[in-house]
Amino acid sequence: MTTTTYDDVIEEIVSSTNEVFSTMIPMEISTDGSFYQKEDMISTDVISLVSFTGEHSGILAIFCCKDIALKITSNMLGIEATEVDQDTKDAMGEVANMIGGTLKNKIFEKFGAMHLSVPIVIAGESLSIRSATDNGKGSQNVHVSTGVTCNSQNSWLMTPFSSNGSTFNVGFVVKKND
Repeated sequence: MTTTTYDDVIEEIVSSTNEVFSTMIPMEISTDGSFYQKEDMISTDVISLVSFTGEHSGILAIFCCKDIALKITSNMLGIEATEVDQDTKDAMGEVANMIGGTLKNKIFEKFGAMHLSVPIVIAGESLSIRSATDNGKGSQNVHVSTGVTCNSQNSWLMTPFSSNGSTFNVGFVVKKND
């Protein structure tokens, strides 16, 4: 697989995220640009993601701290979420699913048809994730001391959003299938 540029999808990521929050989560959010995450490691408390396959393969993920995950859950479900429990994981997975579904319809012309996976949510402390390397001949370990760490061999396009001083990132990484 070769890396595909995706600078031109920033507007669609912002638009998709704003649409989901304005219709499903009564929560004001704002953004101010995007950046590529140059580090190999991304550490956070909660990662909710959907992957997609088709002509391109990739991931759309929400990276956030526990506090903003609880705030999103509370606003979305109309409850007072106080811990990262099953309700929080379900809510964050659904947010990733809705943003991913909205985004795939907006970027169809650039990336072709895509099929989304079911959402995955990773949350907690002292977690270890093991995934195959890009060439499939080995593996890489991701060790976590606090929070969750996502190790990607590719740069993530990160779009930070904020609400009342709390921030979360919508990350996007994609490759064209050979």
